[in-house]
Amino acid sequence: MRKLMFLCASMLLVGIAPLAAQNTVDVLGGGPQPSNMTACISPVTHCILVTWSTTSNASPTPANISTKITANFVFVPNGGGVLTDFPAATSGRICLADSRDLPRPTLFAQIADNCKLAGGVALLLIRDSAVNAPSTIPVFTISTADGDFLKNTVGFSATTGISNFPIEINPEAPNRSLGGPTGQHNCPSNQAVPAFVGSGTSNYTPNESLCLPAGAGQAVEPSMIVDSQGTIYVESIRGVPGGLDLWRWYQAKDGKPNNNGTLPFKYEAQPDCGIFVTTFCTTSGLAPGGGDGDVAVNTPDSSNMNIPNLAVVSLTAAEVTASHSTDRADTFSTPDVAAAGVPFDDRMWIDAVDDPNHVYMEYHDFGTTSQIFVQRSNDGGQTYDNAANQAVDAATEPSAGPPTGNIAGQIKVDRSSCPSHGNLYQIFVAPDNPTDNAQNSSKFINAAYVAVASNVSLTIPTYTFKDYKIFSCGAGSTCSSGLGLGNLFPALAVDNFGYLYSVWSDNTDIYYSYSTTLGTTWSPALKITQGTTQAGKSNVFPWVAADASGHVAIAWYGADAAGNSNTISATNTHWNVFVAESVNGHAAAPVFTLSQASDHSNHTGQISTGGLTGSSDRSLADFFQIAIDPNHRINVAYADNHAGTSVTYFTRQKKAIRGIVTKGQCAGQH
Repeated sequence: MRKLMFLCASMLLVGIAPLAAQNTVDVLGGGPQPSNMTACISPVTHCILVTWSTTSNASPTPANISTKITANFVFVPNGGGVLTDFPAATSGRICLADSRDLPRPTLFAQIADNCKLAGGVALLLIRDSAVNAPSTIPVFTISTADGDFLKNTVGFSATTGISNFPIEINPEAPNRSLGGPTGQHNCPSNQAVPAFVGSGTSNYTPNESLCLPAGAGQAVEPSMIVDSQGTIYVESIRGVPGGLDLWRWYQAKDGKPNNNGTLPFKYEAQPDCGIFVTTFCTTSGLAPGGGDGDVAVNTPDSSNMNIPNLAVVSLTAAEVTASHSTDRADTFSTPDVAAAGVPFDDRMWIDAVDDPNHVYMEYHDFGTTSQIFVQRSNDGGQTYDNAANQAVDAATEPSAGPPTGNIAGQIKVDRSSCPSHGNLYQIFVAPDNPTDNAQNSSKFINAAYVAVASNVSLTIPTYTFKDYKIFSCGAGSTCSSGLGLGNLFPALAVDNFGYLYSVWSDNTDIYYSYSTTLGTTWSPALKITQGTTQAGKSNVFPWVAADASGHVAIAWYGADAAGNSNTISATNTHWNVFVAESVNGHAAAPVFTLSQASDHSNHTGQISTGGLTGSSDRSLADFFQIAIDPNHRINVAYADNHAGTSVTYFTRQKKAIRGIVTKGQCAGQH
């Protein structure tokens, strides 16, 4: 979610929220029909897909509709944030409101309440990500493309707001039971979308959707980690207050890879429910978090059958929820729902130390300081009160503080066997200087920084960060794209020899820089997309992972067209997941090989880089992650909505690239 210098309204506009069944809409009376027949999912035969808000239609318990709702829709100007927006003709009809028309942050539930007060029988809310709208009438989300079809093609009277043709909202299609050859287990009896297994690509296994309860619906912003034993954990968010979902593949219990390379993941439900409130989560669809999430894993614990501790955090915006598992995600501790030392937070990330129980967490103050707070846990991520400090130092704060602020990537711990072991690194992007900061514009987020804390002791409750500039587009510059570098998110990796690798996007190119001096100096930035098939096209949401000396993998969403991802064609732009890999990532001239990891387009249309308050398509949310396993293979978890609601997909490299160097000199010793 977003990410500070804009209004980060997790508690106001719930832009990523629980989504339940996939319902459909028909246009009746001989009205126009949508042309995108590929949007239909068998056994659904209708082509306008809408999704029910799991907290709507309460009587008293929220439930999806069981009978059709047939009526003309009434278009509501100004988004429906106030009762006077609703036309007099609303009574007995379906309200169609567009969240893009809202003049100010508004509780979606207020729109539903206003619709009911005006006599409306249901609400169709145009928005590319799901909503949580408690109400006593049914509330459904409809994509901007389909919403525009209803507004502009089906049409409505400019005088009364009544549609030219009636529409019919249908109950969820039956028989959406889990199936497919992936062998995923512990799945619910049905799921949000049918199981999908692709054909794979030359270098990556068939892409598989991870099973999800129908009561959850979407699974976006996937985070992932692979422990030293090869266990893979994938976590995604439903949105506040829907909580997280988590999957595990541990070969000893979950089974060997399938013949086609897909993995039999186990669905581990909602980690932010813990062990005592699981029933509440299961029956209500609510959990203490879901606005953001992240996972981290420690090394094997000799006192606990050599099982690595797994830490998980989840965001409510009011606070950070923290919990952990000591049995490979089969159970989780009771959540600490106030893990952050500063209340009202945003975008936390975590990383674990190579011991059984120390974990670092960073997060933003949601209010006015734009400071990046860092806290340490010594109990596996249950609480974070062992040590604390701030990543934006006094010299950098005039550039990276208010009014523009900064966007922080994931905190990283040096887990190498080198003298730099234990160092902390925090990447962020911000304006180059105080003058650019005074512009109060995301376009002037034109520099990348890293905060470095060295000589960190786990027995001392303090550590100090010093900030270094990685790259700048130049003072006064909005970068070559004119959009700056605040394109969600910068990312950072540390390899097994202490070398650092950073990536970011200007919405056109993916940039890369490395440090051989423990973050104090950085190489000239390379455009990873330059000289590839993605050159000159839109490329966003980079992530980076590293393990052996110079073995670096960078993944991102790449379009088949040029232009700003926020305004690019909403109907003719197709996105895929790309991975660039190098085995000499800290050489004077690193060489990268580009592969396409997705075996089908994972998204059509625009991608918002404006976070929660962005006006473009947010159906994929704001990032995805990759991780490298002990066999040096790249694992990718990404969001995909090619078949309806956005859910999490997984693929992995078929075999490790040649030339990986597992011995070498430590960084900082040149």
